[in-house]
Amino acid sequence: MTRRGSNIGLSLLEVLITLMLLSTTLIAFAAVYPAAFKLNRKTHRSVQAAELAGAVAEELRTLPFNRPSALSPGGLYLEDFARDGGWRPDAARFRNFPRTEIPEPYSLVSEDGEKRGIFVVGDTPFTYADIQVTVYWMEPVNHQMMQRQVTIHTARTGNR
Repeated sequence: MTRRGSNIGLSLLEVLITLMLLSTTLIAFAAVYPAAFKLNRKTHRSVQAAELAGAVAEELRTLPFNRPSALSPGGLYLEDFARDGGWRPDAARFRNFPRTEIPEPYSLVSEDGEKRGIFVVGDTPFTYADIQVTVYWMEPVNHQMMQRQVTIHTARTGNR
């Protein structure tokens, strides 16, 4: 009697189990991919808004405290942003501020117009300024548009 050698190859059952495991893994990766894409887009918008807010905050930090300067846009000084209701985009004295271009969909004013994105608080006489810049934008969330925001805080002190 002769014995047959071991069977070479795969049985149908082994092939089916392998296909089932492979398809389950691929389906799991396919389900994660769209969520990762949305998160990446959301993160990109937040980073871009933070960069814009940082640029406007730096513009504010370069303004003189309470003396108009030829270097400041439109003769503005930091104390202007802390008095008479603060920064308003429709006020004539703030017409040329900020010089940083704020592209769509970003804004320094909230969607409802209630909140303004530049807020400065200082002491009297003005030698210290707490600067806050908020950038707003609308983003689709669950088939609705929601307002998002990024806020940057910085400060500036002057020599007494």
